[in-house]
Amino acid sequence: YDRYNTKLMHRDKFNSLTLAEKADIVFQKDSFIDTREYYNQSINLYLVHGFYVEVWYNSTENKIVAISLPETKELSLYNSPINLSGLL
Repeated sequence: YDRYNTKLMHRDKFNSLTLAEKADIVFQKDSFIDTREYYNQSINLYLVHGFYVEVWYNSTENKIVAISLPETKELSLYNSPINLSGLL
């Protein structure tokens, strides 16, 4: 069962979802790529339906505080090689 019709998922549709719905999709596919730190937050990068997604986890609050689509320039902050060919 595909509650969000993820086969037709695109960036705009993903952006319009709630935090809980985004988490559902990201962790359903679990295509983890890399992580980076920003102050007291861990930012985990995933590949979901052909686009990159950042999951912001606040370790102080012990919760996910945001799930967003990174700008191309933010992808350079990760150590893993990132394929940008489909994003430009």
